[in-house]
Amino acid sequence: MYNDNYHKHAGNYHLNPRIPGHSSAGYWEKIEVYRVEKLKGVEEKFCEVNTQVDPDFINLLGSDRPPSDTYLLHYAPGWDKNRLNPPVLLIHGAGLDASSFTNIYNLGYKGLQQRLVERGHKVFALTFPHSHGDNFIQGEIIADAIQRIKNLCHTPQVDLVTHSKGGIAARIYLSGLAFTPYRGDVRRIIMLGVPNLGTDYAFRNPTISYLIFMIGGNGVIAWDKIIYMGGMIDITPRSIYHDGCFPGQSQILYRFDDIYPLDTTQQDWWTTYYGGTGFISHSRGIKAAIKDGGFLIDRLERKGLSPDIEIAVLAGSNNFMGIIPIQTAPLSDGIVFVDSALHTDGMTKNGAKILNKTIMPVNHIELLYLKNVALWVHEQLTA
Repeated sequence: MYNDNYHKHAGNYHLNPRIPGHSSAGYWEKIEVYRVEKLKGVEEKFCEVNTQVDPDFINLLGSDRPPSDTYLLHYAPGWDKNRLNPPVLLIHGAGLDASSFTNIYNLGYKGLQQRLVERGHKVFALTFPHSHGDNFIQGEIIADAIQRIKNLCHTPQVDLVTHSKGGIAARIYLSGLAFTPYRGDVRRIIMLGVPNLGTDYAFRNPTISYLIFMIGGNGVIAWDKIIYMGGMIDITPRSIYHDGCFPGQSQILYRFDDIYPLDTTQQDWWTTYYGGTGFISHSRGIKAAIKDGGFLIDRLERKGLSPDIEIAVLAGSNNFMGIIPIQTAPLSDGIVFVDSALHTDGMTKNGAKILNKTIMPVNHIELLYLKNVALWVHEQLTA
């Protein structure tokens, strides 16, 4: 399951390192840049740690901080020749891009894209302009990409395969909350480690915030101030709050402190979760951050999906990345709780059908490339 390179680096991968793959464009038959008219003039804030990093993608986008109406549509080999229909759109998670489906963090693994292509699927993927972008913006980009794929492949419907936060953006379109109303053009959504009931990861694991800050990782921080070099400094741009540069992260928050006790050995655990000044940090607290995010998880739970949509959900139960346990609470993939990934009540309230709900002993990153995960995805797409 692991190679030496994975063991050497995996403990840091949940911190979202800024590692582009080599010749990322080479994994695709072609990549095209599109603009979404309904998003014209919309801008999202970047900071130095969450700009686009892949040189091939930056060249296509024209900037490492592209406008929010711009995205990349990636065409996998066989997109117009492979036998299986409908076509499949891969939607990446936070801190990532389409390379997460081909050569995640340049680890050298065969990704989900290659494995699905080998099995005869017509595969496309997105790269969002902002890797931690507003989920409503990303939902509208998904709507635009689906329409383009339908036109390209002369098909009325598309299947979605989503990882992590990408599944929340997809739910916004499917729930009719995007600028473009849902058009009945998705047959199935396959969800890999999607926080369907949200996540409190940043607030539950405050020690991670300090590590992310120190290494300059493309990860969100639950603090807006931190003691550094002997003084308290303002790090709001790197925070999860409305005035930070991670606009989609507060939207996926949900409180789990009544279900899973907090880890009292973590630095500033109380003040991080509930707000206040700790020994090395200041936090506004998860309650304020959920409000900043517009209570999106609650809105999605109330809305539900169309009854014609079929859903398959996969949760990982291995909270180790390499030899390091990442999420201290039990039953998670290191980032997302199993209970959250498997939560489908809100999606099915209008009659959407559950095809499959599965737990595998894999972590959040392995969901993107392991052979048994790809086989499970293939089975859901062809069932």
